[in-house]
Amino acid sequence: MKISVLFPVLLIFACMPIFSEESYTVEKGDTLYGISKRYGISVDSICSVNGLDKSSVLRIGQVLDIPSSTDAAESVKRQEKKYEEYRIKKGDTLYRIALDYDVTVTQLANYNGLDASQALQIGQVIKIPLTASEIEFASLPNLTGKDPRNYSEKKGDSSLAWPVKNPEVTYMVGKVGGVCLSAKKNESVTVIHGGSVLYVGSYRGYGNVVIIVTDDGIKYIYAGLDSIRVKNGDRVSFGDVIGVAGIDSIKGTSMISLIVYQKTNPVDPAKAPRG
Repeated sequence: MKISVLFPVLLIFACMPIFSEESYTVEKGDTLYGISKRYGISVDSICSVNGLDKSSVLRIGQVLDIPSSTDAAESVKRQEKKYEEYRIKKGDTLYRIALDYDVTVTQLANYNGLDASQALQIGQVIKIPLTASEIEFASLPNLTGKDPRNYSEKKGDSSLAWPVKNPEVTYMVGKVGGVCLSAKKNESVTVIHGGSVLYVGSYRGYGNVVIIVTDDGIKYIYAGLDSIRVKNGDRVSFGDVIGVAGIDSIKGTSMISLIVYQKTNPVDPAKAPRG
């Protein structure tokens, strides 16, 4: 069984083959809601079968599989799973398991709190991330206990458009990439590139997190917020407020982190598109 990674918004799901009764080619003005009403099925069922999210932007000419009502119900039920458990067998390695499930070794190790070089034990149970938010977070190591962030002496240009105004920009290197941005107490955090809100919530030592994905598939991860003012599926534009800067759980100062990915490849936040 494999997990497929689809764009413009990543949605990862595990499933048996799903057979659709027909397909539909997207036309100008079409929406997921409108198509769901036309065929008398839910938006969730269309998203599940086609590997989409409710906030996905449809493209003219895009071909969608339209499931039967029975297939739709089954696929939505499977989509509710965030992960599946896998019991280690003789000869298993993180590399082989990651290859089978179409994730990276780093994602699989981070998701299970393992070292990528750590030997697996027969009978050991590990979790395989399945949903969009779970796989996004599988790219991020824990930020608990000793601070794993390595800070470079390189400083960024504070005059660029950042989520907070005129911050001190400190680069992080190693397992955790991106930048740390100093902030004023209770300062608003704004979007530096428009897109769809993929995830909001707290996550493993990062505090409150907002992940925004652009129509081109670039993911902007805003971490360390004290509060959040958007919700999953919202469309946001450059300059929109998504929350308030928080106090870093390890440093104890007001700051946020910005991490940017193109697919699974880190992008220098200073060079990431703005607007």
